[in-house]
Amino acid sequence: MWKTLATTQRVNSGDKIRYLHPAVRKAETLFQVVRTDEHYFELLPVLDNVDLPQSTFAKKFVRYFDIGYNIQIEVWVD
Repeated sequence: MWKTLATTQRVNSGDKIRYLHPAVRKAETLFQVVRTDEHYFELLPVLDNVDLPQSTFAKKFVRYFDIGYNIQIEVWVD
């Protein structure tokens, strides 16, 4: 089940992330966490599900501070 990721919640390598795009018709893109740090984590797209050009999301760093303020992200929880 998808759950909203909170600013204080940490993710682990291998977690599935859904980034919600408010301006795109298909309003989600799936990513996998490939690296974590205390203040940020790094995502790579699951290429089968990317609607946007690959260069847009070739590699994305997400700061925990931005979650909930500038971007909306959900994490898959079994």
